[in-house]
Amino acid sequence: MILMKKIKLLALLIFSLNLAFSSNSIKEIRDLYYKVNLEETGLNDFENYLNKTTKISSPELKGYKAVLWFLKAKDYYNPYKKYEAFNEGKKELELIIKKHPNNIELHFLRLTIQDHLPGFLGYNGNITEDKKFIQEKVNEIKDDPDLVQRINAYLAQK
Repeated sequence: MILMKKIKLLALLIFSLNLAFSSNSIKEIRDLYYKVNLEETGLNDFENYLNKTTKISSPELKGYKAVLWFLKAKDYYNPYKKYEAFNEGKKELELIIKKHPNNIELHFLRLTIQDHLPGFLGYNGNITEDKKFIQEKVNEIKDDPDLVQRINAYLAQK
């Protein structure tokens, strides 16, 4: 009986440590994503951090890895490589959103990408839909004030 209580307590502790680690890492990933976009951090630093956070297997991490392709496309000089990276990012981001259609952060990532892409690429068809989805769901986020703050700040600019 006492052994079962200790096992349950240990399992709960491990679960809560994993949860704390993943939320801190996601916040750090968001920070780096913003810094890369503001050109305060290099793209390689962002990529290296994403690659070393393999202990987390979350849709959000996969979303940021997909966004990495768009950022790489911006840095490539060769138009073919630019377009190839753009298509890879688009494919990965759409796939992860299809698997997790109710994930607000994934819709937010797509919104931030589509808002800043040139129109001739034709990847801007979800802006209105994502903005509406995010506005409807942002108040439901109770456990991630960092994400809520970032979403509200972004939407206030629009």
